[in-house]
Amino acid sequence: MSVATAELDGALAALRKEEVNVALPGLALAYALLVALFVSPAFFHTPWIFALVWVPLGILQYRVVISGHEAVHKTLCFPLWLNELLGVFGQALVGVNFAAYRLQHLDHHRARTLEEDPDGHIYGGIIKTPRGARRIAVWTLGTLVEILVKIRQKGTGGYGTLREQRPDEVRQRRMHTLYVILAQLTIMASAAAVLSQNLGVALVPTSFALAPLAQTAALLVGGYALLWTGPLFTVAVFLNRSRILIEHGLALLINDESPGAISGPRIPTVDIVPNVIERVIFSPFLFNYHCCHHLYMTVPHYNLPKVRALCRAHGVKGYHEVQGSYLSALRRAMSA
Repeated sequence: MSVATAELDGALAALRKEEVNVALPGLALAYALLVALFVSPAFFHTPWIFALVWVPLGILQYRVVISGHEAVHKTLCFPLWLNELLGVFGQALVGVNFAAYRLQHLDHHRARTLEEDPDGHIYGGIIKTPRGARRIAVWTLGTLVEILVKIRQKGTGGYGTLREQRPDEVRQRRMHTLYVILAQLTIMASAAAVLSQNLGVALVPTSFALAPLAQTAALLVGGYALLWTGPLFTVAVFLNRSRILIEHGLALLINDESPGAISGPRIPTVDIVPNVIERVIFSPFLFNYHCCHHLYMTVPHYNLPKVRALCRAHGVKGYHEVQGSYLSALRRAMSA
């Protein structure tokens, strides 16, 4: 082992050992804002409030989604029991089976090709489509197909992992499916209550006549769509789709342009160094250092900037960085 390699390994080992709860304040703020936006229509009796909170709700839901990724790697927070609790809780809120997500996501890290990647359905169809308008259409309109796959893959769980699951993993996955169902029923009932307050109508019918029952059903479905699944499916899923397209789809396109440009034993990925606004929207928990994460996935997210510096200093094989913003990377992904 060379001196440089020993120095790199030692630095990475030190970064892995650091356990700092830097994510908790921001995550607590995100949940507080999410609740505030969710209940705000109960206090502002205008239909426009739903349009005003739609995008902010989706951005905050996306942050909860990404927090689950950190929890999967057991680096969201410490001690481990708190990491697991927040992982299960947060993912149940966004309809994700945490146990199934962990199995599927670790397979994503092991994937060597697009075909092996459980997340390949997100970006594979986009980059295989001819560049220009057709690729843009698949990127934007393909969100519906992605949602259907995700419901099967991460909602009910099990689909997407490459290996046979152990009995204890199956039991845990089934338990987490129950948590997802309970969380969604709670959200649906809460959203219906908020919508009923906004409209000034009764949520619970005073009799079992058809009209009151239909009104309750409309409040349940309408509130759930306006305050949860609507923002989740249009904003949160689309942000996640766009991010993955850049991190893995653009990486494959760059490799096709110049074979060997992005090398390594696993499916290629890239780092992005965006501006502050894009970092807040696209890459909570320093997700923009995604190449660093794939190279050294046991390093906590808050140390990834230091990993980037080490990769650049030591010329680590497989490290690649795309210059410019997320928006410029998206434009490149549409035209490459």
